[in-house]
Amino acid sequence: MDELSTDEGVPRPRILVVDDIHANRVAMRRLLAQVDAEIVEAASGAEALAACLETQFALILLDVQMPDMDGFEVAELLSGQGELSQTPVIFVTANYTAELDALQGYELGAVDYLTKPVNETVLLAKVRAFLELYRTRGRLQQLLGQMEAYNRRLQAEIAERKQAEARALHRAYHDPLTDLPNRARFYEQLETALAEDAAAVGLVFIDLDGFKALNDGHGHAAGDALLVAVAGRLLGAFRREDVVARLGGDEFAVLLAGLPADQPDLPRRLAETVIDKLSRPFALELAEGAMEARIGASVGVALGARDGGSADALVAAADAAMYRAKAAGKGRVMMAGDEAPRLPGQSVR
Repeated sequence: MDELSTDEGVPRPRILVVDDIHANRVAMRRLLAQVDAEIVEAASGAEALAACLETQFALILLDVQMPDMDGFEVAELLSGQGELSQTPVIFVTANYTAELDALQGYELGAVDYLTKPVNETVLLAKVRAFLELYRTRGRLQQLLGQMEAYNRRLQAEIAERKQAEARALHRAYHDPLTDLPNRARFYEQLETALAEDAAAVGLVFIDLDGFKALNDGHGHAAGDALLVAVAGRLLGAFRREDVVARLGGDEFAVLLAGLPADQPDLPRRLAETVIDKLSRPFALELAEGAMEARIGASVGVALGARDGGSADALVAAADAAMYRAKAAGKGRVMMAGDEAPRLPGQSVR
């Protein structure tokens, strides 16, 4: 059944009149014509229950004395029907049984009772009070629904704003090409690691050999594709706790965090793995077709406890070691403390 709406958007209230005597129902309908409500009639308890299952009522005027199923039975059945139990019921009872009926009615959930013959003024006053309660409840439900909808929109906006902030923060701290941490983010993490335990920090500084020639000869698209591929290989060359970053151009750096004291050769071994991985051919997929690229890398390594107590000092030491590796012929690793070039695989002094 379609809902009839008021100007406020609250469904027009419906009143169920339950009485087995037709004349009583007609009299009640005429009397209730003075209130703004739709009147529905039921001639028996069974009809009343069927009507309640199909329609939501603002109020039920329920005759107590009815054959087959009296008003008490109807009220008892309604009280066990979830939302139907919330519908207010006014018992209409004969005057000579009023007190006993009222007591039993209240026990079954009735909100009020009237005696026959019904006092029209009292009836209308009570009905209008319950209708106003129904409208107030309806307006409250509307407001709660609006608040819930507003809260959902607000939560969605907050989530969207947080996502936008997270994306902005990610862009601010990550290289747009390789998605590796950028120089600013790398320095922050390096400074934090040094402050926590400088003795467990190492820094690997990597500069690609032959990148400029490839970039000049095959274009920036090939250079960009190669840098992305290099980033992938570097991520696979180091431990999960290490931080691989692109500092700019063809320069990469790796923060070695939590270095074990019983493995002093670990930074060099990790750096030599880089030399091996980057010396292998790269298969690049470009718009104009596939191509194979070959490059190398020169690597400098510095240790936090030995080569610099600050981020700037450690980066400078690793950078200087990398340039010594280039000057010695490229494609090799130099430790910040080394004075002579060392080829991959040579032991530490």
